[in-house]
Amino acid sequence: MKTGGKLPRGGKLREERRGKMGGKLRVKTRGKKLCLACSSGGHLTQMLQLEPLYQRYDCFFITEDSVLLGELSLARRVYRVTLANRRMRLFPLILLKNSFRVLRILRKERPDVVVSTGALNAVPVCYLAKLLGSRIVFIESFAKLSEPSLSGRLVSPIADLFIVQWESMLRYYRKAVYGGSLY
Repeated sequence: MKTGGKLPRGGKLREERRGKMGGKLRVKTRGKKLCLACSSGGHLTQMLQLEPLYQRYDCFFITEDSVLLGELSLARRVYRVTLANRRMRLFPLILLKNSFRVLRILRKERPDVVVSTGALNAVPVCYLAKLLGSRIVFIESFAKLSEPSLSGRLVSPIADLFIVQWESMLRYYRKAVYGGSLY
C-alpha cells in the first residue's frame, strides 16, 4: 500500500487487493451509520460502484436531484439538494440554502461516517458532519489524474481518510492513500 502520509489513528485502515490497479481501501464501519454524499452524474456513478461495501450498513444519500435517483430512491433513503454550480449567478445563495438543509438532515440522521466522492455540494456536507462529530472519508474523482479538484482541496484538511484513484495524485495531498480505480 502506498500512502502520502500516515494511516488514520487506531489502524482503522484495511486493504483488499483486487486487480492490477491496486487495492480497494475501506474504513471499518460495522454497526455504523453512513452518509453517502455526492453530486449527481459521474460522482454519483462512482459512489454506486461502492455499493458492495455500503449495502450491509444503515446508510443514506445526500445528492442533487438526478435521473439516476429514480431506482436509487426505491432502495435507499435519499435526500435531495438543489444543484449548485459555481458558474450560476445565484450560486452563493443556493449553497447557503443547501447548507441549512444538510444541517437539518445531519442532525436528524447522526451519521458516524460520511463517505464522499465530491463535488461541490458534498463540501458543506463534509464540513458540517465533521463539526457534528462524524468521520470523513473522501474519494478524489477518477477524472482527476493530473491536478486536484476544488472539492478535494477543500475537504482534504478535515478528511480522516483521503483516497486518490491515481498514484500521480499523491503529490498533491500529503495525507492521501492510493486506493486504485473504482471502475
